[in-house]
Amino acid sequence: MRDIFFFIGTEAELIKVFPIMNACQNRFRLHIIASGQNDIGNSRIMNVVKDISIEIELSKESEIKKSALGLFCWYFRTYKSALGKIKAVFNEEILQKSYLLVHGDTVSTFMGACIGKKLGMKICHIEAGLRSHNIFNPFPEEIDRILTSRKSYYHFAPGDAPARNLQHVKGEVINTKYNTILDSLGYSFEIPLSKEQDYRFMDEKYFVFVMHRQENLANRKLVVKVVNEIIELSKKMKCVIILHTITKLVFQELGLIESLENNKNIFLLPRLDYFDFMKVLNKAEFVITDGGSNQEELFYMGKPCLIMRKTTERTEGLGKNAVLYNNDTKTIQIFGSQYNNYKIKRTIAEVSPSKIIVDYLEKN
Repeated sequence: MRDIFFFIGTEAELIKVFPIMNACQNRFRLHIIASGQNDIGNSRIMNVVKDISIEIELSKESEIKKSALGLFCWYFRTYKSALGKIKAVFNEEILQKSYLLVHGDTVSTFMGACIGKKLGMKICHIEAGLRSHNIFNPFPEEIDRILTSRKSYYHFAPGDAPARNLQHVKGEVINTKYNTILDSLGYSFEIPLSKEQDYRFMDEKYFVFVMHRQENLANRKLVVKVVNEIIELSKKMKCVIILHTITKLVFQELGLIESLENNKNIFLLPRLDYFDFMKVLNKAEFVITDGGSNQEELFYMGKPCLIMRKTTERTEGLGKNAVLYNNDTKTIQIFGSQYNNYKIKRTIAEVSPSKIIVDYLEKN
């Protein structure tokens, strides 16, 4: 039985690769290396994958200063010490015969690809080929994707458009047809809601609002305009606002939190674990979000979605259930009154994308 390593930095990466881990059971020996960019060890997802744990944690999330410079310093400090830590646990011969899977477009994605390449491992990039064709938007994700592609041998592209973007790369391009998040969704609907939050609002009609991207939150005038539009829209339908830590800090700084807390039409929730969040989205009438993964999830659910971004590197749902707001806050009210026009059927895959990945690696 061959060894397969997963290099994971963030909770978002873990969400999309845990179905691949489950598909590897009894076919590969699984190993997890965590960069420490997020504390994935305490994620509820780790309990879903049987007989698996983090074997090497290269750093702690608490060591990262919450700034661009802090992330930059953490990256080089962690990368510098990584080779020694990994070689101390695993035989170099085993490493050189193994696959190393990285996912997506975070700084940990590129870090893992660089480390694996240095160790002589075959790099497999999951969710390869997404491109905005603008290196500064989103930043640094677009750069991370391009550089990771240069380090990878197997490129697992989630559809025709990403596969076409990879036609000139070295190595092999495998079209998985769908994103592995489709498999993650399947798991999420089977797992009951936790008891950590009051979810009684789910008995009513509601929409969900999520804003957490740096480029949006850095524009304070935009934040105030968008929140005012959300408050206006909540007069017609209850609204659930998901407060990521950075979102809450910005809202507090702008003096928005108190009015939102006192609004009977608005429910404020902290960032939820993945399984609960998917259920909240699935019960919503529509969603207004700036999250790229949310765009994919909502397309597969068939939920109307207003994407709070000027551009998106993802094609899922565009022209079907999803609309780009294109830097025009007026679209919030328009979308809120016309969301029924964007309801589509839920996606059912003929073949699991995670199974496609594992089947391919087992044969090669």
